[in-house]
Amino acid sequence: MQMVERILEKFAVITTAAVGIYLLAVSMRLGPGVGGDAVIYITSAKNLLAGNGLGLVNPAGGFRLLPYFPPFYPLFLAFFGLLGFPIAKTAGILNIILFALTIVSVSIWIKKRTKNTAASFLGGLLLAYSPILIPAYSWTMSEPLCIFLGVAGLIMLDLHLENHTPRYLFVSAICCGMSFLTRYSAAAYIAMAGIFLLCFQKQELKKRISDAFQFGLISVFPMILWLVYDLQKTAAVASRSMLQGTDFIAELTRFNGQMKSVFLQWLIPDSWIENPVYPAWIHEILYVLVILLPLAGLIFGISRNLQQPSSVPDRSIRRMDPMLLILSGFFFIYWIVIFGVSVMTFPPITIGSRMFTPIHVAFLWLLAILFAWIDTALKKKPYLRILSMILFFGFTAFYGLRAIRIAHQNAIDGLGYHAVRWQESEVVDYLKENVPQDQLIVTNEETALLFLMDRVSWPMHEVYAQEPDPDFYHYETGPVKATDYGRAAFQRGEALLVVFDSFEDQMQGIYGEETKARISALLENLQVVFDGDDGTIYQ
Repeated sequence: MQMVERILEKFAVITTAAVGIYLLAVSMRLGPGVGGDAVIYITSAKNLLAGNGLGLVNPAGGFRLLPYFPPFYPLFLAFFGLLGFPIAKTAGILNIILFALTIVSVSIWIKKRTKNTAASFLGGLLLAYSPILIPAYSWTMSEPLCIFLGVAGLIMLDLHLENHTPRYLFVSAICCGMSFLTRYSAAAYIAMAGIFLLCFQKQELKKRISDAFQFGLISVFPMILWLVYDLQKTAAVASRSMLQGTDFIAELTRFNGQMKSVFLQWLIPDSWIENPVYPAWIHEILYVLVILLPLAGLIFGISRNLQQPSSVPDRSIRRMDPMLLILSGFFFIYWIVIFGVSVMTFPPITIGSRMFTPIHVAFLWLLAILFAWIDTALKKKPYLRILSMILFFGFTAFYGLRAIRIAHQNAIDGLGYHAVRWQESEVVDYLKENVPQDQLIVTNEETALLFLMDRVSWPMHEVYAQEPDPDFYHYETGPVKATDYGRAAFQRGEALLVVFDSFEDQMQGIYGEETKARISALLENLQVVFDGDDGTIYQ
């Protein structure tokens, strides 16, 4: 019987990892998604290997240290570039590996803590089939590395709580610290671990304070080194500034509306959110349910932590308690971190599904633990137990159909600059074949040219600064702002202006109803060098 159980355990882990690997491989058939931020990561890694430093080089030869982001992900990419692997392609393979490792880690840990093979299988399938994670892991972005390190850190923390072994605490601190060095929002992993060690660890107060202090010192140390270096080189650590006099009620209302959309995407297709096939008030119930699961886990975990172990007779349930509290606590701490950044900084961050993938993983993990708890509670009620299995795995199947459709569509269209429309760009082909490498270029798609042609260019100032200009000047005439190096070069006759069709959408967010008038005035009387299906080149 034990041999059959072990075979089923291995089958559950291997199958779920294989599903995740397959879906990601399909999704990235034409290459991993590469967009604006991804180009900065890749180019920074290449520049480091070329001896220029971890950052970007502008058309004038000036160097700028890696802007906006912590450094570990481009350093991670640079390591594989140093070994001779092509960075952009390797990034997609690394995403697949990190996805598989995350699925395996979560599946194994669910099994270890719940002793429930079905829950382990469910947890792995939920991750592998997630229509939120498949798109996020299909892009060359830092979330896959950040999430894997964070998950490893939480598991090591759970091990430390079980065995009170210093090495587990040290490894947990390193993993959470490197996750923080990958994405700033991963500070939530460190905060959760520190709070847990200080408030919920079954140790004397002196020991709890000591463990929390050691954990914090070890985990934050790599980021301190980076910030000191960053401040020395740039006198800044991020692209955002603090807001003054924030209306927290208004900001909370705005943030709540954005979070509602994110959480609904975890449960239902986008088309149902926009045009529900049922009464719209059901969305409110679904939104509350998403929040209710971690909230119930948090309250339950705290109440159980306050009880003596002997008062909880079922060891299979008691083993779940620390992880339940860690995951639910992390869910809300991460939410608070993002809310704080959203309402207190400018320009505002983009609230979307990708940003909340770390707590999406925690949510699915909690869902599998909930299944294990229900399955254990219904041991003596086989019919209800079977019904719960049908409901949970039925939801997973519905979930998986969305992920399969997303992966299939990505395989057809491609992602980012690996998309078919960019790979077949007439403007890019013209630039490659007819424009010398030393010709200065100004464009509204700076990162596209950097990735597709390995050419640095000046950005169009309004697109870059995201600020409207009160005077609708012509691009070739009028005064030039001191920081608008591209337009100055164009007026001197030293640069070409390359305007892709995405320009109108970019300007729409700045000028609104005046967009067409602004573009018309900006490009009036410019001499056309080439007019392609996807853009125009002017001189």
